Amino acid sequence: MHNKFSFSIIGKDEGKRLDLFLTKKLGREGLSRSVIQKYIEGDANLILVNSQKKKAHYRIKEGDLIEVQIPEPSKTDLTPLAIQLDILFEDDDILVINKPPGIPTHPSAGHKNDTLVNALIHYFGNTQNLSNIGGELRPGIVHRLDKDTAGVLLIAKNNITHTQISDAFAKKEVEKIYDAIVKGVIIPKEGTIERSIKRSERNRKKFRTGENGKSAVTHYHVIDSKSDTTWVQFFPKTGRTHQLRVHAASMGHPIIGDPLYARKSHPVEFMALFAKELEITHPSTQERMKFKAPYPKHFIELGKTLGYNIS
Repeated sequence: MHNKFSFSIIGKDEGKRLDLFLTKKLGREGLSRSVIQKYIEGDANLILVNSQKKKAHYRIKEGDLIEVQIPEPSKTDLTPLAIQLDILFEDDDILVINKPPGIPTHPSAGHKNDTLVNALIHYFGNTQNLSNIGGELRPGIVHRLDKDTAGVLLIAKNNITHTQISDAFAKKEVEKIYDAIVKGVIIPKEGTIERSIKRSERNRKKFRTGENGKSAVTHYHVIDSKSDTTWVQFFPKTGRTHQLRVHAASMGHPIIGDPLYARKSHPVEFMALFAKELEITHPSTQERMKFKAPYPKHFIELGKTLGYNIS
């Protein structure tokens, strides 16, 4: 079953981009711009203009008839995972947790029922209290952390919240701080890494910097350097896959324990990357809120072996 909508374009809307027009019209349905773009570009013909497929950037014209079909979310057979969630904050709209290292955020190849999503299903008892915009395998997931990355992760409990937070990420209104311990001494102690990122042609699991990639910007600040390593804070302004890991490696300072980008590293259980803080404007109250997680055990222990006082 599909929810169906149709819009006849009048003069005041002429010239608007198709995706932007529908984002405004369908916002109450909990559809983000990125989801609408997927519907426009997909093969299922969910969004048609005058019975024809158009691009997301198509400029609508007076007299156009836009037809939209929103598919019902399919049922999932994901198995609940009984682990204790470290909850930093919860209300009717959001759940903020301290994600442990070693657990993927959502199911993927090789990880079906051992992910944070499975733990969320166990916590809520079902997926009804989570947004479904991201698809059946990603209920509630607005952003993600890599499997070995611990720290602050925000979950959306409904589609309206999901859309608003996704838009805030897209507009760079979400502030994030990560701590990492990397190989080598970073000089200068403050700076900006602005290098586009794209998928590696040789290894599809990896990404690299290079031309024709997606723009990526990371600010950094060195906290301390010891034993030919650096304890550094990263402030990502964009959210590309593996962004901090790729940017660190591109500087010649890969993150210690990174299985993809640090070929020879210290023998550590988990990668030394930690999502320390996340600051957002709450989608309902409009209050600016900051969430902070404590340093994980493996990060503290690595720091001690290198001479850092991390607590």
